[in-house]
Amino acid sequence: MKVFKKIFLAIFILIVIILIAGYFWLRSTNPIYTGEIKLSGLDQKVEVVFDDFGVPHIYANNAHDAYMTLGYLQAQERLFQMEMIRRVTSGRLSELLGESMVDTDKTMLTLSITDMAQRSADKFFENTDQPYKKETLAYLKGVNNFIDNGNLPIEFALLDFKPEHFKPVDVYTAIGYMALSFTSALYQDPLATQILQNLGEEYLLDFNLDSISHSKHYESTDEISSLSYVNKITEVLDKLIIPVWHGSNNWVLSSNRSKSGKVLLANDTHIKYSQPAVWYEAYMEYPGFELGGYYLASVPYAAIGHNKSFAWGVTIFPFDNMDLYQEKQNPDNSNQVWVNDHWEDYVIKTKTIPVKDKPSVEFEIKETRHGPVINGVYNNVAKNDEPPVTLWWALNDMESTIMEALYLINNSNNINDFESAMKYIDLIGMNIVYGDVDGNIALWSAGKIPIRPKHVNSKFILDGASGNDEILGYYPFTKNPQIINPESGFITTANDEPLRVDGVLYPGYYTSGIRARRIKKLMSSKEKWSLDDLKAVQLDNTSERDTILVNLILDNANLEAVMKKGPTYQLAIDQLRSWDGASDIDNVGTTIFNNIIYFVIYNIVGDEMIEDDKYRLIESFLVRANLSSLLANDNSPWFDNIDSDKIETRSMIFTKSLEEGITSLINQFGDDLSKWKWGKVHTLTHVHAIGRSQPFDMIFNVGPFAKSGSNDVIDKEGFRYNSSGVFPIVDGPAMRLLVDLSDSVDVLSIIPTGQSGNVISPHYSDQSYLFNNGDYRVFNYSKDKINNSRVLLIHP
Repeated sequence: MKVFKKIFLAIFILIVIILIAGYFWLRSTNPIYTGEIKLSGLDQKVEVVFDDFGVPHIYANNAHDAYMTLGYLQAQERLFQMEMIRRVTSGRLSELLGESMVDTDKTMLTLSITDMAQRSADKFFENTDQPYKKETLAYLKGVNNFIDNGNLPIEFALLDFKPEHFKPVDVYTAIGYMALSFTSALYQDPLATQILQNLGEEYLLDFNLDSISHSKHYESTDEISSLSYVNKITEVLDKLIIPVWHGSNNWVLSSNRSKSGKVLLANDTHIKYSQPAVWYEAYMEYPGFELGGYYLASVPYAAIGHNKSFAWGVTIFPFDNMDLYQEKQNPDNSNQVWVNDHWEDYVIKTKTIPVKDKPSVEFEIKETRHGPVINGVYNNVAKNDEPPVTLWWALNDMESTIMEALYLINNSNNINDFESAMKYIDLIGMNIVYGDVDGNIALWSAGKIPIRPKHVNSKFILDGASGNDEILGYYPFTKNPQIINPESGFITTANDEPLRVDGVLYPGYYTSGIRARRIKKLMSSKEKWSLDDLKAVQLDNTSERDTILVNLILDNANLEAVMKKGPTYQLAIDQLRSWDGASDIDNVGTTIFNNIIYFVIYNIVGDEMIEDDKYRLIESFLVRANLSSLLANDNSPWFDNIDSDKIETRSMIFTKSLEEGITSLINQFGDDLSKWKWGKVHTLTHVHAIGRSQPFDMIFNVGPFAKSGSNDVIDKEGFRYNSSGVFPIVDGPAMRLLVDLSDSVDVLSIIPTGQSGNVISPHYSDQSYLFNNGDYRVFNYSKDKINNSRVLLIHP
C-alpha cells in the first residue's frame, strides 16, 4: 500500500511540475508591453507607449527605427497570422497542416499570387532606391529579429515548426491576398453562362447583366463546361483560413455639414470574420511624420489612416478585372488549343506540393495566352472531354506599384500629395474617401480598369479561340471615377455602382445599392453632424428593401391558406406585418423574414438547377444583387416549376414559401415566438485557424455572441441562407472608424476582438464585448492622455 502511495505521490508531483512549467512557458510567450529590450539594428532608442487596449504609440527619432519597431511589435502580436497569409497565398499549407489542404494549395498555385508578388518585388523593389524600400527592409528586419530572438506564440509549438525569415516578396504577397476579394467572376460568370445556354435569355432578364442579347460567346452548339470546378473552387475559397474582403461602407462630410466646423469621416470595412482580427492598429511618430492607422499583417504601411491633418477610408471598388475564356482544345493533341487561326501548345508548369507526413503531390498547370486552365485544377480536362476554361486576371498581367501608392498615401501632406498616389493603385479596386483640415473632401475610385471590346459582356464566359474577345489594355487613371469637393458636401460609397465616366459604367460586381441608399437617406435627414450622430448611422440595422419584400410577399400570398395551418402561423404573419425591417437581437420579424426569403429563393431556382448548382445560385451575386427585381416581376419564368405539368405562379411560390418558412421555425424552436428572437439564430464566433478543431476551439475561438445586423444593412453582419433556421455570421465590420478633424482631432475606433493574435495576451479579445455592443474606443494622439503605466523602451 505504501508503494502505491509513493507512486501516486510521485505522479502527482510530476503533474504539478509539468503544469507549473507549462504555465511559466506560456507566460513567456506573452507579448512584452513594459520594460526595456534590445533590438539589434536600431540606430537610436525608441519609446513605445501602449494604450489600455494594446495599441502601440511608437515614438522614434527616424523612419528606419520607427518601421523596424513596427515590424517587431506586429510580429510579437500577429506572427502566426502573417505566416498563414504567406502559406495560403503561396500554396504551402499542406506542408504544415497535411493532405486536407492539397486542393487549397492547388487552387492558390493556379491563381499565381506569388508569381505576381515575385515579379513586382523584382521590378519595383530590388531595382529601386525609393524610400519605401528602406522602410520596408527596416520593417522586415524587425519582424525577423522577433523570429530569431522573441518567444514564438503557442501555435508554432503545437504545429512544431519555426517560420522562415520574411522577405520583400512576402509583403507583396500579403497585399495580393486581398485581391482574392475580386474573384466573383470565378463563381458568377459560369453560372450566368450555364443559365443562358441551358434555360435561355429570358431567365437572365431579371438580373442586371447588361445587353445579354448583344453578347457573342462561343458557338451555341459547342459543349459548355460543367460547374463542378466552380463548386470546388468556391468550396476551397470559402474555407480559406485567412479572411477575404466582402464589402464596406465609407463616407465623408465637409466642414459645412459638421457641428465642429471641420471635416467628418467614417469607415467600416466588411471582411470575413476570423481570429485574430484582420487589422492591427498602430500610431507612429518621428520628426516630420505622424500617423495612426490600420495595418494588414506583413505590410509596413497603413491601408486606412488618420493624423492631425487628414484622414482617409477605404471600401472595395468591385470593378471586373477577371474574365473566363472557353478554349478550343485540339481533339488530336490535348496539349494544344486554337489561337486565332492556328493550334498552339499550352505552357505547362509542374508544381510540387510538400505534404506533412505524406509523399509530395505533383500536378500540372496548363496555361494559354489568357492564363491557367481552372477546370483542370482538380481533374484532367482531356479525360473528361470538357472544354478547357482559362482565367484571365489583371493580377497576372502586371507588376504591381502598390507599395509606392501606400508609401505616398502614408506620407502625404495635402490633397495634392494624396491624389498623386492614386494612379499607382493597381491590384485592388479601392473607393478611397479623403478629408483634410483645409476643408477638402474627395473620392477616388482607384485601380487598373480593363478596356474590353464593345461587343464583350464580361459577365459570361468568353470566346477564347477567335481572338475577338481579348482585353485591349487599361484605362488611364484620369478615366477612373473621382469627385473632389462636391456642392452637396457629402460623399459615400458602399460597393455600389460608381460614378459614370463619359457616360460609361465600368463592368463590375456592384451591390444593389441598398446600404448606399440608406446612408444617403439618413445623412439627408439633417444638415449638421457630430461623431455621436455618426455612431448611430454606422450601427443602423434597418433594411427598407426587406420591408418592401415582406409586403410584396404578404400582398401576393394566399394568407388564408397559410393561417389555416394553426395559430402560430397567424402570429408569425402578424409579426411580419408589423416588422419595420430592423434586425436587433430581440427582433422576431427578422428571423421569420430570413427563413421565408430562403424558401422563396429555393422554390424559385430549385427546379431549374441541379443540387450543387442550386445552392451556388442561391448565394450568388446574380440573386443577391437582383432579388428585388426578381421578386417584383410577376411574369418571370423562374416562378414556373419546369418539373410539373401545370404553370406555377408567383403567388403560389410565395404561399408555399411562407408556410415552409414558418414550419421550419416551429420545428426548430416550437410555437413560442419569444424563442424565435434574431439573436438566438444570428450569432458570431471569431474562428482561429487552429480553433476549427476540437478541443482547440474552446481555447482559440472568441464567442459566440448574439449579434444584431443583417445581410443588407449598414451594420452588415452577413450570413448564408439555409433551411435550418440558424444563420451563423460569416462577415461584417473588421473595424469601425470615426474621425472629426476638429482642432482636438477626435477619433473613435474599434476592431472585433483585439490587437493580439497571441491567446495568452490580455489583448486577445478585450475589444470583443465593446464591438458586439456597438461601442468604440477613443484613439488619443497626445501621449499625455494615454495611460503611461505601460512603456516599452527599445534600445539599439
